[in-house]
Amino acid sequence: MKNLLPLSYLTLFVTIFVSCKNGIQNKADDLSAYTPKPYVELKHPEWSKNATIYEVNVRQYTPEGTFKAFEAHLPRLKEMGIDIIWLMPINPIGEKNRKGTLGSEYSVKDYYAVNPEYGTMDDLKNLVKKIHSMGMHVILDWVANHSAWDNKLHKIIRIGIPKQLMEIFSLRLGTTGMM
Repeated sequence: MKNLLPLSYLTLFVTIFVSCKNGIQNKADDLSAYTPKPYVELKHPEWSKNATIYEVNVRQYTPEGTFKAFEAHLPRLKEMGIDIIWLMPINPIGEKNRKGTLGSEYSVKDYYAVNPEYGTMDDLKNLVKKIHSMGMHVILDWVANHSAWDNKLHKIIRIGIPKQLMEIFSLRLGTTGMM
């Protein structure tokens, strides 16, 4: 009987997965933007070699905590010899299971949006243009394994799959803590 239990769970999982396949897309919004692309070998661009990188936490850098307020500091950073401005996460912060009142910038709710506390997408684009016009480069801190609980990527994991079943598969795959 014990030997049949994992097989029963597997059969149940496959049945649920297949029967919910069409419903997942409707409930989890369009996830096609998150579809993995074929493997690409990346090479470091020349401008990144021997460059001085300055990491910026937009929320903490100025009293206003905005892209526009930070822009006024660019001439000083350029004078310091900074080549690359590294922006910490600039995306909206998740609200579900948030730590404290502000939450962590690494708890990303939407990778395609800009945190409205920092400004608009146009404000970000203007900041990037200004940085480029000064001969500096921009890199963004993008950490996919820190997605917020209310990020739509989590919906596909949770929809239609019983928690106990998901825990069994998580343990078997060595990925504990998924739920």
